[in-house]
Amino acid sequence: MQSEVEQLLASLPAAGIDRATRLGLALAPRLENEQWRQLVAHVAGLARTATGARQTLTAWLGDALAYGGDRGRGLITECAEAAGLDAGTLRNAKMVCTRIPVSCRHDALSWTHHCEVGLAFSDRAEIERWLVVAETERLSTSALRRRVRLHVSSRGGLVPKRATDSSVAAFRLMRELRAVGRSLARERHSWRRWSPGAAQLALAELRSITSFVDEVRSRALAASTPIPRDLSVN
Repeated sequence: MQSEVEQLLASLPAAGIDRATRLGLALAPRLENEQWRQLVAHVAGLARTATGARQTLTAWLGDALAYGGDRGRGLITECAEAAGLDAGTLRNAKMVCTRIPVSCRHDALSWTHHCEVGLAFSDRAEIERWLVVAETERLSTSALRRRVRLHVSSRGGLVPKRATDSSVAAFRLMRELRAVGRSLARERHSWRRWSPGAAQLALAELRSITSFVDEVRSRALAASTPIPRDLSVN
């Protein structure tokens, strides 16, 4: 009887994939954009319907998204919705797959082992060293996480959690604002014809957004305005 991973491997299209394992996909070089997008959609569909093998499917999506590089702007959110996964999970998967190619992954380790290392380090030599440590010492994912965090902390590389949370929140807000901006651009022909009454209603509904824009503009102007010499502090 086939395992779920074996069933998923068998369901992958033959074209466009050089190698497929439980830890990732190596895509064929120079895939046409449409063929690549179809492959991403196919794997996202598998993730939506599969009952298990979540690590494998996340790794596959990470590899497919990493292959596309910057040409898939906005695709992560769309892909996450199609796959029933969190967009942040796919963002992390793409980073891990960019830093650790399929050929460098260790079969004896899990996808989560690779995530712990790939999210903590960008240097290839250091990544490989930690994967070897995890394999030779047979570390669990939690044990590897503790070791990696201790190592990074000893080098002064830990970002305070409060600062990290703030950065994540800012990133999410900017992503949502970009999505709103794209929607407004698409509907420009409509809202430019609104009546004065509709415009007033819109301003009332969007008071928090207009306050945000005013505050951001004020901060940006303050940062770009030179301090008069007679008011500067020596």
